[in-house]
Amino acid sequence: MTIRTYNMRVTLFFFILLGIIMTSCKDKYNVKLDSLIPNLLLEYKALSVGVGIINKGEIEFVKVYGEHQKGIKAPQNTLFNIASITKPVVATTVLKLVEQGNWDLDEPLYKFYVDPDVKEDSLARMITTRHCLSHTTGFKNWRWDEKNGKLQFNFKPGEKFQYSGEGMEYLRRAVESKFGIGLEKIVDSLVFKPLKMKDATMGWINDSDTTRFAKWYNSKGILHQMPHKTEKINAADDMILTVKDLALFGQAIMNQTILKKSIYDEMVKPHSAINKKRNQGLGWVVYNELPNDEMVLNHDGGDPGVVTTLILLPKSENGIIVFVNSDNGAGITNTITKEIMTHGIDIIEGLHWDNKIPQEIAIEDELLSKYTGTYLTNREFSITFDKSGNTLVTESDVFPKLKLYPKSNNEFFALPYEIYFKFIEEENNMKFQLLTSENIVELEGLKQ
Repeated sequence: MTIRTYNMRVTLFFFILLGIIMTSCKDKYNVKLDSLIPNLLLEYKALSVGVGIINKGEIEFVKVYGEHQKGIKAPQNTLFNIASITKPVVATTVLKLVEQGNWDLDEPLYKFYVDPDVKEDSLARMITTRHCLSHTTGFKNWRWDEKNGKLQFNFKPGEKFQYSGEGMEYLRRAVESKFGIGLEKIVDSLVFKPLKMKDATMGWINDSDTTRFAKWYNSKGILHQMPHKTEKINAADDMILTVKDLALFGQAIMNQTILKKSIYDEMVKPHSAINKKRNQGLGWVVYNELPNDEMVLNHDGGDPGVVTTLILLPKSENGIIVFVNSDNGAGITNTITKEIMTHGIDIIEGLHWDNKIPQEIAIEDELLSKYTGTYLTNREFSITFDKSGNTLVTESDVFPKLKLYPKSNNEFFALPYEIYFKFIEEENNMKFQLLTSENIVELEGLKQ
């Protein structure tokens, strides 16, 4: 055997082995998710789920399950509205402008744009891109959250964290004013096209692509009666793309092919404190307390009939994308993250809990039965609690389906978000309270 023949055989063997390994990884995800997701769709009355998995920097799995529109099997290139995951994509675009020397993170935006609602406020001269991307503008999420429906400062820009879609929109208008073109065209040229995100778009899709669009369904699996068509470009919401598109974006973030290292480092460092565990980078939630010094970059999205999550672990270059076109999507994204991601429950706790996730306890079936039934809430809608093993499950026309785990004889916790349900017997009747991590009562109801 010649040296050349030997080398050819070794090379061939290497590629065969690599193919076996890659196929094995994909088969592993197929087997696990093919058995898991159909049951989740049934349990949560959801229509479709899209999953993307990045393993050691490679996109190893992309698959869409179920029906993106009732009665129609979802194609693998289903188009999903990703809600607020729009924000890190737009943030990356703006940081690309910074990298090119065409934009400054700390230049006051009043030079390009001032919102009419705050033009008389001197604080408007302070807002910078850094404030917008780190959610420290001082604006509420949306101006309609204010009593007068107008944009206003709740505090001095840069003072503290307060999540704000308005901040992203403020930045969009400033960028468009300087460059004289729509933000969607800048995103397309700096992110979508270079990363070959061929189906990604800001704004509505072509008529021919509407058959691929994942329509939005409520907690009962009924189509939301609201327009699905995106009428306006929004820097904070409503980007449309496929699972593969976002996997390409996540891959490029982790291997730093979209941004050079100095800009990437600026993006992921803490710029504002969300709470005692989590920080806000530029466009991303940053969590640094996983084992092995692993950092988490995250953004979630949620609108009526839309629940999305993007979780990246840059050190190991692992990541997951989950899209669900249902109000009940949180329970699905939570379960998939726990089952697929290493340290999945630690990730959920780090991203969504101020405290430790409680230990589930076993309680008497008779006690669970006392809590079941339909409750009329103080917001004039009903929630029904049903038994499911050692847990309670919520059912409602407007409230998402949640599985509630007992932490004491009358207190339950939900996943993935930190909320608690407390049952109290008063005057021969039962009521419940929904409490936040700060023990604030957000909702209560009386058993009917």
